[in-house]
Amino acid sequence: MIAHGGDTWQVAQELGIPVSELLDFSANINPRGLPPRARERLTRDASDPRTLSIYPDPSARVLRIALSAHLDVPPEAIVVGPGAEALLSPVLRSINARRALVPIPAFSEYRRVCEQQQVDFIPFPLLRTNAFELPVDGFCEAIEPGAVFLNNPHNPSGGVLSAGQVRQILQAAHAAHATLLLDEAFVDYTPSASLSREAASRVDLIVIRSLTKFFGCPALRVGYAIAHPDVARRIAGFLPTWPVTQLAIDGLAEAISDHEFAAASISENAAAREALAESLKTLGLAVFRSAANYLLLELQPGMPAASQLRASMIENHRILLRNCDSYEGLAPGRFVRTAVRSGQDNRRLLEALREEL
Repeated sequence: MIAHGGDTWQVAQELGIPVSELLDFSANINPRGLPPRARERLTRDASDPRTLSIYPDPSARVLRIALSAHLDVPPEAIVVGPGAEALLSPVLRSINARRALVPIPAFSEYRRVCEQQQVDFIPFPLLRTNAFELPVDGFCEAIEPGAVFLNNPHNPSGGVLSAGQVRQILQAAHAAHATLLLDEAFVDYTPSASLSREAASRVDLIVIRSLTKFFGCPALRVGYAIAHPDVARRIAGFLPTWPVTQLAIDGLAEAISDHEFAAASISENAAAREALAESLKTLGLAVFRSAANYLLLELQPGMPAASQLRASMIENHRILLRNCDSYEGLAPGRFVRTAVRSGQDNRRLLEALREEL
């Protein structure tokens, strides 16, 4: 099984404690949680027997209309699925690619879905000496027919390419008769970098986005893809008939309309991220520049290995960090990733790390 963040249920079971006793910095979730109106809608609907007795709308029409207004793209260019990760395989199947170029380190599910679909996984290594930044010109030269995976902001480093740089990669993909699969799971924190609007009118670009990370509700499992309507219909054809619940559809439609929540989340995260990064540096950790709601940390000689640090943080402090040993392209034992949470939570993390390091 591939390791991911957010494995609170397993850790709690192993320790014999309630999940509520764990402070999870391994999953990158907005600490604000659901916007108030969305939370109220979800509570109201979940207590209504009539709502629970009706099948959900297979097309998630209400949510697609809300996303259409929010992103300024046609509803028919939007496909809603049970999480961004669950859309990777349908998206890859929809373009019938034989190879996929992937910068690494990257989200491990890219390799898994390529193996499932018998697509050749072609790694493009990113260098520690360049802070894992993508060399755009060199990457463009490596593109051949097939698929090109790109996550922006980058996971796990949090580095971001500008919209202009992504367009340069898109142009190179177009010239090579390749399709760019652009994973924007964390782009809500840096919306100017998004190419979501352009994806609705091009057959060589598919954007995949998450809803539950930014809106603090990963238990609901909702993501979406934006593509040319013809491509969107093909992607939808590879999904289950009822991919998401009506509770999630209606609740997240409410969340999207809360613009004050979005603005506050972006502002608060930026301030908390910079403060946390500076404090982590004082502990001797190398901290990579991030535009998302997480930070990649490199452990220095003399510090515990990543797996040892994760274990001691759980045992001694009930705090979960993301051990990055499972990321292809990262030196084992040297890297951990932490979410950016509230000021109070971040201070508790710093106190625990100061003790362990």
